[in-house]
Amino acid sequence: MGAESGIERGTIDDVPLAMLFPGAAAHELEHVRRVAAAVDALRPDADPPEWEWFRKHAVCPEPMPDGITPLILTTVVAVVHEETGVDWLELELDVAWLRPGVPGALAAVSVACWCDIDHNTHYPAEAVWEVGTGLRLGDAFERAASRLPGWLACPADPEYWRAQAVLPARPKPRRPAVSGPVPE
Repeated sequence: MGAESGIERGTIDDVPLAMLFPGAAAHELEHVRRVAAAVDALRPDADPPEWEWFRKHAVCPEPMPDGITPLILTTVVAVVHEETGVDWLELELDVAWLRPGVPGALAAVSVACWCDIDHNTHYPAEAVWEVGTGLRLGDAFERAASRLPGWLACPADPEYWRAQAVLPARPKPRRPAVSGPVPE
């Protein structure tokens, strides 16, 4: 997807931080860029650095959409991602509007859903820091990013994370029935 869909993608060096965060001082934007580079260094070899941003969310949408968190900047660290796309374990790092006029930095562990009703994704671990009085953008972003190394130290298995959140496990494949005579 390109800019026409509202999503732009590239490396952290491509992200127009000053445009996305017009109220942030230059040193805050450099802080965000340094933290993002440290996050990119944590990625598994098979997960190239990619960031997504939404110019239209540089200003908080009014009214805030129901049930949708307007993302400003986001990345996903793919820890496990099956080629079939059926199961995954990802770490997400976002800056988004939490409520009107209040941005926040969010970190989360994301796994595929195996509920009877498909929710697509579950977040067995999440952390949120509001940007505002006493906490600047760079500091909130750094605190959120600081969760990722600990999560990466945990088992790289979506089932581990589903068990932590008491979510349904991925169904085990059934073994084929054995045909032929039954032994006596």
